[in-house]
Amino acid sequence: MRGTLINPAIGDRNVHWMVCDWDLAELDQDLVWQAGLAAARARASGEFTDALKLLVDGSFVPDPAAWPGGSGAAESPWQWLDRTVRSVEGEAEAVLYYARGLQEYHRGLFEVLVGGLAPLLTTVGLPRGYIESELFLGRYSATPGGIHREGCTNLHMVLQGKKVMHLWNTSDWIPRGTDVRADTDPLGNVEEEYLPDLAVADVEHLTTTTLRPGAGQAMFWRSGIWHVGDTPEPSLSFNVAMYTGSFNNPRPWTEVPVGPDGQLGREWLAEYRAFAGLAEDDAAALALVSAIGMRGIAPQDPEPGLPPAAIRRRTPAPLLWTPGDDGSLLVATHGAVRSFPAGTRDWVADLAGRSVGDTVQVPAGAGDLARWLAWQSFADAA
Repeated sequence: MRGTLINPAIGDRNVHWMVCDWDLAELDQDLVWQAGLAAARARASGEFTDALKLLVDGSFVPDPAAWPGGSGAAESPWQWLDRTVRSVEGEAEAVLYYARGLQEYHRGLFEVLVGGLAPLLTTVGLPRGYIESELFLGRYSATPGGIHREGCTNLHMVLQGKKVMHLWNTSDWIPRGTDVRADTDPLGNVEEEYLPDLAVADVEHLTTTTLRPGAGQAMFWRSGIWHVGDTPEPSLSFNVAMYTGSFNNPRPWTEVPVGPDGQLGREWLAEYRAFAGLAEDDAAALALVSAIGMRGIAPQDPEPGLPPAAIRRRTPAPLLWTPGDDGSLLVATHGAVRSFPAGTRDWVADLAGRSVGDTVQVPAGAGDLARWLAWQSFADAA
């Protein structure tokens, strides 16, 4: 994997929104759909109660048999959407399947996102809250819930079909007396606000801008901006939500002082823990940074038994390390962290700066580390 989701302009804090390019071939319709199916299975099992919502003509559908994959038949997203539209007498006018935290249900998607978002560490840093991924599939004239804003910066990719986003940069345009419904995002634990009684058609002429991405493009807008989406035709889109803590947080992001050798100092890890409040100790903080602020899913395969003689780097995902309290080395990648002998430090530092596809020999004393890196999909045995 060599592509990226991060456009350099995202690092310019003066850019409030834009249509931008992205290039990550692995993030395709099939991968996102498989993650959406995994989310439906997780929710149907009784876990992850905030994993998904299915709305048909504005009403929530709680029956798992109606969710993607619920029929037991193998369906593409478009076959499922067509069946759902026709399930309503006279055909449904609006359908939305929304699934969130996708990277927690599908290891392949998690790995692709960590690699694709890796440049965020050096171009922007990390937000105060988690980074989550979301799926939107359907056809609707306005996002259910209507015009809204939340404490997260968004990178929204339309994988197929058409979708546009209407944006309002201030609150001055809201008619006096309009009901504002406050809420809290259950995964990001940040504030949200909705304008449920305000019809988009009545205020569309007041929009600051409307983003209309073309094929292979994404929409980007920062935290706290009022917005609502609509689909001129059925669409499948994928969103990366970067939670900043609030609408107007004076410090929504923090820089990550990591160099080519992958080292992060203990002092900075303590500062990050205080800044974000997401990790109990330095090891957990190092792991979270290595996952680009995402909660993920552990490898589904068992840990390999034999150490490889050589490994080949397979991903641009970060390889991070910091000295441990007991003289060991804490090493993290893809959201996992483990302690290894301090003598592996120089080898880890060299490997962290290697390019995807580079092959390195495994020295004596680093066999367990190399085996672990292969298990975590940072490298392949060569």
